[in-house]
Amino acid sequence: MRVLFTIIWFALALLCGERAFAHAALVSSNPADGAVVETAPSKVELRFNEPVAPLTANLADAQGRVHHGLPVAGHDTILDITLPADLPLGSHVLSYRVVSGDGHPISGSVVFSIRTSSAVRTGSDAKQSWDVHVALWLSRMLVHLGLFAGVGGVFFQRWIAPTLPSRKTAQILTILLGVGAGAALASLAFQGLDALGLSLTDLGSPLVWSAGWRTSFGPTIAAALTAFAVASASKQVRVETWGRGLSLLGLVGVGVSMTLSGHASSASPQWLMRPAVFLHSIGVAYWVGALIPLMLLLRQAPPLLALPVVRRFSSGALVAVGLMSLAGVMLAVVQVAAPANLIGTAYGRILVVKTLLVTGLLGLAGMNRLWLTPALTAPAGSGRKWLIRSIVTETALVVAILALAGLWRFTPPPRVLASAPEISSSTSVHLHAPKLMAQVTLFPGRSGATRAKILVASVHGESVDAKKISLVLAKPDSGIEPIERPAVKTGRSEWSVDGLVLPLPGSWQVKVEVLVDDFEKASLEGLITIRP
Repeated sequence: MRVLFTIIWFALALLCGERAFAHAALVSSNPADGAVVETAPSKVELRFNEPVAPLTANLADAQGRVHHGLPVAGHDTILDITLPADLPLGSHVLSYRVVSGDGHPISGSVVFSIRTSSAVRTGSDAKQSWDVHVALWLSRMLVHLGLFAGVGGVFFQRWIAPTLPSRKTAQILTILLGVGAGAALASLAFQGLDALGLSLTDLGSPLVWSAGWRTSFGPTIAAALTAFAVASASKQVRVETWGRGLSLLGLVGVGVSMTLSGHASSASPQWLMRPAVFLHSIGVAYWVGALIPLMLLLRQAPPLLALPVVRRFSSGALVAVGLMSLAGVMLAVVQVAAPANLIGTAYGRILVVKTLLVTGLLGLAGMNRLWLTPALTAPAGSGRKWLIRSIVTETALVVAILALAGLWRFTPPPRVLASAPEISSSTSVHLHAPKLMAQVTLFPGRSGATRAKILVASVHGESVDAKKISLVLAKPDSGIEPIERPAVKTGRSEWSVDGLVLPLPGSWQVKVEVLVDDFEKASLEGLITIRP
């Protein structure tokens, strides 16, 4: 056990000094950050690099008044925040707090000015509370333990060992299901605290529970509680057919709950990642759920009665471990993105340590199947003793693996971090016309190959569904004539231009030509700075 705790603390040490990254990032806003608009916009549109859910939005206006709880409408990667009417002239600070698809909160601010800039007072992001993080980590680990060992254990009792009931096993499974359900409710509150940036002293606030429920973790907890309830009902049902059906439904609930939130479930392509998470979770529940019942069975039942159950479980475990391993490798490849990230990121280092523990777990399972299970028939009973010791070690390894996996809640995967440099290195310009405004963003904002995103809106901040848009870039002081490219529509008001090459750094003339409809055309011009 000391070795296991040492491994966990080693993984924690690997995280020390690691910069904390948000799991989603703001790509653009309309009006743009730092933009000066002629008339007060009715809303602000925020675009992120992955789906987010809104938590809070506040506006500090040019007169120092703070407008709390602004209405927010969200869809996928876009949030529309409705602003107060009759905003005064000057600079305004819109502060937002959202949660990404993996449940991680992100906060930030966008500054825009109406006609003229003025002094602004920006609020600081909510401070991270490590006691909340520890509580969230521990509660989630207990939820997973309840799902895998509790619900999985009920499935084992109904399908693998239905003729060998054990009162002690039933009592332990009841405890695991109860602890899992209680931890699920507690983790929902801790998720709300983390989302709002509050401390444990705010645990009783209804806003905390509401915020936790509104994140992607809310449906996960609902599915987990359903799985706990169905598994508990399976334990009570006397009709074997109903009991087995409910236990199978509970096992499916484990897989469903794990697919509704988390890093892997929010990754693309969704049609592949969510089924992979489901299969991985089902395989884990089948394996982990058998450990405690098997250990108690071997201690209480004669070896000749226990042997058929062990062999029956071992046959199913081959399929479960195969699916679990194949899905796990697939998920790791998508999340890590490149081999160098295994050592270069906290997520990768945790994955390395977890893989070592899983390798040890697979080694014990192979030893159990090939040598210790056949040894159950040994006259001296030494086979049973060593098999029990092996299962106890497996159980300890499972707890350590769940503890490590819980750390991923606070470490964004490399696939998410890969988009951060591009976003941070972009450059943009906000353009105005009498009726329209446009934001042009180049990724990356330096000389060489780049691509452009164009957002078009009315001067009141409303989306414009244009028929055609062209982007024109020129640098006459260096002898570069206009480079005109047609834009491709990617959303109602979003357009993109790929394959751009800007050979020189410096100030470039930029023009966006917008065909609003058959009778209206607008041209928006300005300057954009390209870095070396």
